[in-house]
Amino acid sequence: MRLFKQLLLIMLLVASPLGQAKPLVLGQISDRPGKDLDELRPMVDYAAAHLTSLGISSGEVRLFDSAEALIAAMQAGEVDWVTETPYTAARLVREAGARPLLRKWKRGQQYYQTLIYTHADSAIREIGDLAGKRIAFEHPESFSSYFVPRLILEQAGLQLTALETIGQAPDTDRVGYLFSRNEKNNALWVHKSLVSAGALNNSDWENPKRVPDALRQDLRIIYRSVQYPRAMELVSPGLALELADGLRKLLLGMAGSGATDILARYEHTTGFAPLQPGDLQLLHDIYENSRSW
Repeated sequence: MRLFKQLLLIMLLVASPLGQAKPLVLGQISDRPGKDLDELRPMVDYAAAHLTSLGISSGEVRLFDSAEALIAAMQAGEVDWVTETPYTAARLVREAGARPLLRKWKRGQQYYQTLIYTHADSAIREIGDLAGKRIAFEHPESFSSYFVPRLILEQAGLQLTALETIGQAPDTDRVGYLFSRNEKNNALWVHKSLVSAGALNNSDWENPKRVPDALRQDLRIIYRSVQYPRAMELVSPGLALELADGLRKLLLGMAGSGATDILARYEHTTGFAPLQPGDLQLLHDIYENSRSW
């Protein structure tokens, strides 16, 4: 009788939603795993706790060292949900079949723009003056500090070449570029004239923790891009439509649900907004424009 009861219990668990439950996996590219894990964990735990009726048992965070690794994981069904900038989002949509879910507001911003800047004493006044000079982008996966400024320079008729060291000089008809890896280095390199120009988004530019006031007062903006969506939430192509819709509704309602502390820990998020009609075309254009790189 005892064995019969144990078998019956196992059968009931397998047949129930609890027995079929699976973790909700939130993924992101990261070169700061400790910090990013702390920012993402509360959000995925919150979402998992509110989506148990849709077959979610728990929340997990998975971090990847490159866009290629994240794309492969999504293709393999190992990641359900991603929060990324439009550049990586464009690759996920085209290469992994990801489905855009929402726009994300970060630090109160739904949009942001790229700034290209130089030293205040520089003779550089416009984009065309960068021929034969060096520029610092932030990171090869950065939308605002690599994709957008590179596109701006190319659309201005300039050719770019990657430099191996900060002391290397580009050909006189090309713009040489390097990656500073963080915002403060970007500003420091320009301030110390190690490079002739840098590129950052307006949010980082205005943040004294990333660009100290003492540096910013000696720098001068020479170009401002159009505005782009700050970030996007995407889900994997294999995520059930009912679950994706449940996640979308949950995130949209967070700002008014008393969960502002969870939002704030989620990369300083202040809310989410529905996708706009032109968002899919924007992602398509981003992907096509970057394929030759």
